Amino acid sequence: MRFLLWLLFMAGVLVNAFVNTLSGWTGAAHIAASVVSGVLVLGSAVGLWLTRTPAGDRARGAV
Repeated sequence: MRFLLWLLFMAGVLVNAFVNTLSGWTGAAHIAASVVSGVLVLGSAVGLWLTRTPAGDRARGAV
């Protein structure tokens, strides 16, 4: 599960970088692509945050 969230997070970051630097889109297409990639990044970041292990477990060697 966490691997999929990391994969989605990185894909969202890469798509956002592409849209903002290389795509050449303007207007509604640029806005729509930015919104979609932003939602992807924020959603996966929230998912990763919710599935984190407590700090005490990490100190005791739990995985």
